[in-house]
Amino acid sequence: VLSMAPNTRQSLVTGSFAAACALQWLQRGVLTVKAEAVSGRYVSKDFLTLRYHGRDSERFGSATGHPLEVCHTAPATCMDLRLWECRNSPEDMHVAYTSYAHLGFSRSGSMRNPPYESVGGSRLLLARNIPSAQGFVQGSSQLVLWSGCNASCEDCTNGTGRFVLLQQLPKCIATAPGGFFGIMYNDNLGQLNTHENCWDSLESFDLETEKHVRVQLLLKYCAFGSVAVVSCALVTLLVWYHCHLKRRREQRRRGLLGVGTGSGAPLPRTIGKATIEEHFPVSHSTEGNQCVVCLLNIEERDRCRRLQCGHEFHADCITGWWTHEPRAGLECPICKQKQRLAEEDSEELQETGDASNNAAAQGHSEAEAIVREAI
Repeated sequence: VLSMAPNTRQSLVTGSFAAACALQWLQRGVLTVKAEAVSGRYVSKDFLTLRYHGRDSERFGSATGHPLEVCHTAPATCMDLRLWECRNSPEDMHVAYTSYAHLGFSRSGSMRNPPYESVGGSRLLLARNIPSAQGFVQGSSQLVLWSGCNASCEDCTNGTGRFVLLQQLPKCIATAPGGFFGIMYNDNLGQLNTHENCWDSLESFDLETEKHVRVQLLLKYCAFGSVAVVSCALVTLLVWYHCHLKRRREQRRRGLLGVGTGSGAPLPRTIGKATIEEHFPVSHSTEGNQCVVCLLNIEERDRCRRLQCGHEFHADCITGWWTHEPRAGLECPICKQKQRLAEEDSEELQETGDASNNAAAQGHSEAEAIVREAI
């Protein structure tokens, strides 16, 4: 590199930096710890991605094909392991193992099906030293995943420790304690993604999921509250508008809203207490009737008013009944007979006189028209 031309050297450095950044982005969520190569061995460029999905089945709710789909899509704690590489697993990763060997000899009766799980943070080694009941199998291309190794993985290299044979990849293992452990091959050419949904730890995934659920629940409550507030406001507006229309209809029925009031037509007069006092003076009853307004008997000493129809009421009761809202006419609360007032009689007489005069004038005009036609 040092003997290259300056431009070529600068391009190489830039490319290396970009490749390093891309590799760091691809390995987001994958454990990166100091790894050591076994003495006398060369570490491979391609690698296996180990994925531990834990024992909580709620994380596998979106998966439909157990266990293979779980190992591809479900959240997991991940790490990459190369051939003849010795390194620690994450603290919450429990590597599956099916048997135990000593110095290359697989112990009889130690096969576990379904597999067991190693402790978290175990020292791992990916090797080709295949143990068997007769010792190491020479010349085999099959991979072996060792767990529970010492710091240098020397014991696992010599065939002592817990192991699982990787006969086929990708591999998805359902363990005896109820967990899922996946193993996927990556050629390190950038075409395979074995780090999908990888997290620093399953605990961080659970916390993030719980936070997301709380936010969704809060948004749902806010939306429900907004709909409830708007609905209450609309209902209140409709009730107010209905009451307003009902009040206007009642006023029209009682003649308090004249047609064409917008053009300056005068509103009818409203009957007040003075008119009631004038036409229905206070008296005392001797009949012992009941006032239907307050539903109490009218005693001899009580002040009362007698209507034109003969019904009696407490003086204050009938006055309050007639004046609690504007009225252009009075009627009996019992028989609904309209009570005649002196002003109404004079108005009717005036209207009758005007009608008679109009009729006489019209007859006179018709007589003059007949005389003219005869002439």
